[in-house]
Amino acid sequence: MKRTLLAASLALVLWGLPALAGPPSDFDNDGVIDIADNCSEVANAAQDDTDADDCGNYCDADYDNSGLVAFPDFFQFAAAFGTSDEEKCHVGTIPGCLVGFPQYFYFATAFGGIPGPSGTTAGTTACP
Repeated sequence: MKRTLLAASLALVLWGLPALAGPPSDFDNDGVIDIADNCSEVANAAQDDTDADDCGNYCDADYDNSGLVAFPDFFQFAAAFGTSDEEKCHVGTIPGCLVGFPQYFYFATAFGGIPGPSGTTAGTTACP
Protein backbone atom coordinates (compact mmCIF):
# COMPACT_ATOMS: atom_id res chain seq x y z
CA MET A 1 0.00 0.00 0.00
CA LYS A 2 2.75 2.44 0.96
CA ARG A 3 4.68 1.65 -2.25
CA THR A 4 1.58 2.22 -4.35
CA LEU A 5 0.93 5.54 -2.65
CA LEU A 6 4.58 6.54 -3.09
CA ALA A 7 4.52 5.53 -6.77
CA ALA A 8 1.28 7.43 -7.35
CA SER A 9 2.68 10.52 -5.65
CA LEU A 10 5.86 10.35 -7.72
CA ALA A 11 3.85 9.94 -10.93
CA LEU A 12 1.74 12.97 -10.06
CA VAL A 13 4.85 15.08 -9.48
CA LEU A 14 6.61 13.90 -12.65
CA TRP A 15 3.66 14.20 -15.02
CA GLY A 16 1.49 16.78 -13.32
CA LEU A 17 4.05 19.41 -12.37
CA PRO A 18 4.94 20.59 -15.89
CA ALA A 19 1.26 21.13 -16.64
CA LEU A 20 0.90 23.25 -13.51
CA ALA A 21 3.93 25.40 -14.39
CA GLY A 22 2.20 26.99 -17.41
CA PRO A 23 3.76 28.17 -20.65
CA PRO A 24 7.37 29.42 -20.77
CA SER A 25 7.86 33.11 -19.98
CA ASP A 26 8.25 35.72 -22.76
CA PHE A 27 8.66 39.02 -20.86
CA ASP A 28 8.99 41.25 -23.95
CA ASN A 29 6.28 39.45 -25.96
CA ASP A 30 8.45 39.06 -29.07
CA GLY A 31 7.63 35.38 -29.58
CA VAL A 32 11.00 34.15 -28.24
CA ILE A 33 10.91 32.63 -24.74
CA ASP A 34 13.14 34.35 -22.19
CA ILE A 35 15.70 31.55 -21.81
CA ALA A 36 16.33 31.61 -25.59
CA ASP A 37 15.96 35.39 -26.08
CA ASN A 38 19.21 37.28 -26.71
CA CYS A 39 17.62 40.49 -25.43
CA SER A 40 14.93 39.41 -23.01
CA GLU A 41 13.56 42.83 -21.98
CA VAL A 42 13.26 44.47 -25.42
CA ALA A 43 11.13 42.98 -28.21
CA ASN A 44 13.43 41.75 -30.97
CA ALA A 45 11.83 38.87 -32.83
CA ALA A 46 14.65 38.83 -35.44
CA GLN A 47 17.26 38.26 -32.68
CA ASP A 48 19.84 40.49 -34.46
CA ASP A 49 23.32 40.03 -32.97
CA THR A 50 25.85 41.72 -35.25
CA ASP A 51 28.94 40.98 -33.14
CA ALA A 52 27.87 37.37 -32.36
CA ASP A 53 28.32 37.73 -28.58
CA ASP A 54 24.88 36.21 -27.83
CA CYS A 55 23.60 39.59 -26.65
CA GLY A 56 21.10 41.07 -29.10
CA ASN A 57 21.79 44.43 -30.71
CA TYR A 58 18.71 45.91 -29.05
CA CYS A 59 20.29 45.72 -25.57
CA ASP A 60 24.04 45.51 -26.26
CA ALA A 61 25.87 48.80 -25.81
CA ASP A 62 29.11 46.93 -25.04
CA TYR A 63 30.73 47.26 -28.49
CA ASP A 64 34.18 45.99 -27.45
CA ASN A 65 32.71 42.94 -25.64
CA SER A 66 34.58 43.70 -22.42
CA GLY A 67 31.52 42.95 -20.27
CA LEU A 68 31.10 46.61 -19.30
CA VAL A 69 29.65 49.62 -21.14
CA ALA A 70 32.48 52.16 -20.75
CA PHE A 71 34.51 54.86 -22.51
CA PRO A 72 35.92 52.61 -25.28
CA ASP A 73 32.31 51.81 -26.21
CA PHE A 74 31.38 55.50 -26.09
CA PHE A 75 34.14 56.36 -28.57
CA GLN A 76 32.83 53.70 -30.97
CA PHE A 77 29.30 54.97 -30.49
CA ALA A 78 30.34 58.59 -31.08
CA ALA A 79 32.12 57.60 -34.31
CA ALA A 80 28.91 55.92 -35.53
CA PHE A 81 26.61 58.84 -34.62
CA GLY A 82 24.62 59.91 -37.71
CA THR A 83 25.37 56.70 -39.63
CA SER A 84 23.32 53.56 -40.16
CA ASP A 85 25.80 51.30 -38.32
CA GLU A 86 23.63 48.19 -37.84
CA GLU A 87 24.90 47.22 -34.40
CA LYS A 88 24.75 50.69 -32.87
CA CYS A 89 21.59 51.77 -34.69
CA HIS A 90 19.48 49.04 -33.12
CA VAL A 91 20.49 49.66 -29.51
CA GLY A 92 17.33 50.40 -27.56
CA THR A 93 15.23 51.22 -30.63
CA ILE A 94 13.71 49.83 -33.81
CA PRO A 95 15.49 48.64 -36.98
CA GLY A 96 15.97 50.82 -40.04
CA CYS A 97 17.26 53.95 -38.34
CA LEU A 98 20.23 56.24 -38.13
CA VAL A 99 22.33 56.30 -34.97
CA GLY A 100 21.04 59.38 -33.19
CA PHE A 101 19.67 60.76 -29.97
CA PRO A 102 17.29 57.86 -29.13
CA GLN A 103 20.29 55.51 -29.23
CA TYR A 104 22.38 58.03 -27.29
CA PHE A 105 19.81 58.15 -24.48
CA TYR A 106 19.77 54.35 -24.30
CA PHE A 107 23.58 54.28 -24.34
CA ALA A 108 23.74 56.90 -21.56
CA THR A 109 21.48 54.79 -19.32
CA ALA A 110 23.58 51.69 -20.05
CA PHE A 111 26.90 53.48 -19.41
CA GLY A 112 28.82 52.02 -16.47
CA GLY A 113 26.69 48.88 -16.44
CA ILE A 114 26.73 45.49 -18.08
CA PRO A 115 24.98 44.72 -21.38
CA GLY A 116 21.79 42.75 -21.52
CA PRO A 117 19.92 41.02 -20.08
CA SER A 118 20.09 37.99 -22.33
CA GLY A 119 18.63 34.58 -21.59
CA THR A 120 21.15 32.96 -23.93
CA THR A 121 24.18 33.97 -21.86
CA ALA A 122 22.76 33.84 -18.33
CA GLY A 123 25.54 33.66 -15.77
CA THR A 124 28.33 34.95 -18.01
CA THR A 125 30.00 38.35 -18.01
CA ALA A 126 29.49 38.96 -21.73
CA CYS A 127 25.77 39.63 -21.52
CA PRO A 128 24.12 38.41 -18.32
